[in-house]
Amino acid sequence: MTRLPASFGFVMAAVLSGGLLLGASFVGWSQAAPPSTSASDDNAVPKVSTFASADDLAAEVKILVADLKKAVADEDEYKSQVEGRFTRDGNLVTLIAIAMGLHDQDSPLKPSAKAIAAAARKLTQTKDYAMTKQAVEDLQAAVDGNAAGAGELTWGKVAKLDSLMKDEVPAVNTRLKNGLRRFKKRAGEVSANAATMALIAENATLYVADTKKPGEGKKWTEFSAQMRAAAVDLAAKAHAGNETGATAAMDKLDQSCHDCHAVFNPEKKNAFTPENK
Repeated sequence: MTRLPASFGFVMAAVLSGGLLLGASFVGWSQAAPPSTSASDDNAVPKVSTFASADDLAAEVKILVADLKKAVADEDEYKSQVEGRFTRDGNLVTLIAIAMGLHDQDSPLKPSAKAIAAAARKLTQTKDYAMTKQAVEDLQAAVDGNAAGAGELTWGKVAKLDSLMKDEVPAVNTRLKNGLRRFKKRAGEVSANAATMALIAENATLYVADTKKPGEGKKWTEFSAQMRAAAVDLAAKAHAGNETGATAAMDKLDQSCHDCHAVFNPEKKNAFTPENK
């Protein structure tokens, strides 16, 4: 089977700037010879509990790893995945692992955060089925606490901006929408997904220079804050079992993306596909 093109569904603000984006280097994980990271305020570690609970992030990692295991169950299933799916999920798990490791709250996966981040990075570099299946197995071992992690976790950019907004955000949004349709059974998943969206919004504040309008940093930060606040509210409503409130928070999350498009990427202002509205 041929891999399908990646979905563009939900995009907070696909503010793509071509060659201005990060290259293949990853500044959120440092080992023996890490890419350099500055000690500026941009890389200051946020208080993660203010926008995402440690337990929600740990739950999201388990959800993602379970889905990845299904995606490599056999070679045909692997080939049926959307293009870039494993890079996308690898980047997302890496970002969550960094947040868990630097979190001001404990969680069952915090001691394994370094190992999870390292395994997730390997997943982004796989080229074939055998490599990908092994990477997913290594990731599961890290989640189970059966793998060692080295290096230091550093708050920073994990992926290119276009990858963050075209791949990671739409994937989480799709899972949020699906969870909301079955809210009574999947409220826990909704809260985990929402916490991840809030984490992405917080991380997005580091990408001002990578947008089409780097001079509009204040507006970019404001839109990121709107997205984060809506996601935080969505997680809270899901925890409370408030389906009506969760739906309203999801609408605000969508609106934050429309508003950002209107300023930073007006040609994509209405880039929501019908199924994601």
